[in-house]
Amino acid sequence: MKLKIWKLLVLFVSALCIISFLFIFRENKAVPELFGIPFIFWSGFLVTFLVVVSTYIASRIFPFEDPKKP
Repeated sequence: MKLKIWKLLVLFVSALCIISFLFIFRENKAVPELFGIPFIFWSGFLVTFLVVVSTYIASRIFPFEDPKKP
């Protein structure tokens, strides 16, 4: 089960990075704004947040064990 979640998280982060840089960050759009923050900034904050949360979850369920651990 852990290996399946790990693979899904890797796929999610990889897809998020590719989609972000190919489609979202390609245009320097200022609209739509969110609380006065231009689109390019709040979408960057959102993508960064999603990658950080995914990395945290992946660090908790990392499927491999340390061989030196007793």
